Amino acid sequence: MAEFQTPYMKIPDACRATGLSQFFLRKGCKDGTIPHVKSGKVYFINVPKLLEQLNQE
Repeated sequence: MAEFQTPYMKIPDACRATGLSQFFLRKGCKDGTIPHVKSGKVYFINVPKLLEQLNQE
């Protein structure tokens, strides 16, 4: 698993790091299936947890 500077990334950065589409990440944040926190209008995705979650599926 890749090491990240910070576990939380904005959607465009998480998209580049994981190869998942921005649409998929944004939709997952809205429906609660992707681990994230929201600050104002900005979603911050917990990328290590997301990758762990995807590996388990």
